[in-house]
Amino acid sequence: MKNLPKIKGTYTPNHPLADFTTVKVGGNAEVFAAFADWSDLSSFLRNKEADLSLLILGAGSNALIADVGIKGVVTHLGRGFDAVDVRKNNTIYAEAGATCGKVARAARTAGLKGLAFYAGIPGSIGGALKMNAGCYGSETFDFLTEIHVLNASGVTQIINAKDVPHGYRYSELPAGSVFKAAVFKLTLGDKAEIKEEMKKINHERTDSQPIGVPSSGSWFRNPTVDGKKLSAWKVTDDAGCRGMTVGGAQVSEKHANFFINTGGATAADFIELSRQVEAKILAEQDIKMH
Repeated sequence: MKNLPKIKGTYTPNHPLADFTTVKVGGNAEVFAAFADWSDLSSFLRNKEADLSLLILGAGSNALIADVGIKGVVTHLGRGFDAVDVRKNNTIYAEAGATCGKVARAARTAGLKGLAFYAGIPGSIGGALKMNAGCYGSETFDFLTEIHVLNASGVTQIINAKDVPHGYRYSELPAGSVFKAAVFKLTLGDKAEIKEEMKKINHERTDSQPIGVPSSGSWFRNPTVDGKKLSAWKVTDDAGCRGMTVGGAQVSEKHANFFINTGGATAADFIELSRQVEAKILAEQDIKMH
């Protein structure tokens, strides 16, 4: 603690992290940093020791924290890091801590189409950038023009989205960089049609996913077999894994690609459940899941 850079915010040692994830499991952060604003985070990056790790959590979906916790410094980007601004030329500037739903609603209010699919993603823009989040046939990078980052020295840089290596559920940034914001280029649309599309997506999500229980979100990536992309939920279901349980972790009965916490689950339960499901799929269908 004595060696950490001074910040305007606060440091808390041995801070619980489970509630920062949608699955509600995991150990503590060695140190949790609550930064006051972007300049505070920038100062931390500029002044921290080179070997001090920083893990950033957003909305905490698609995140599993080990039971032993996380060494180094962990922070959460939420309020104060979540500005969304509709700008000229049909663009939207969205900070990393903004939820995908907030950005989708801002686009709808402005009559801009393209990001309605964000209504079905319970994550933040930072997470969406990191994993090129997508659903219903669209992905984050489909509409990106710029990515704003804090580099390892805490300096804001603007990167053309076309220059960032990315693909299905991944993107790459220079080492030590932190996502700060995204700029999306959209097109004008009909507000009523956009609203109806978002409503339909929310209904489909409610009908097909285990909403209301602690969940991992989609656990496996959709596999590609012989050049054809398959649905991970169907592969898992066809292997007879729906409802499989280890401790408090379960493959959801409602959606076979969602792992849920039925109560008291540990990260070890989820890891072992995943191992068993992967082994069963490999044995029965010769498909390696990720």
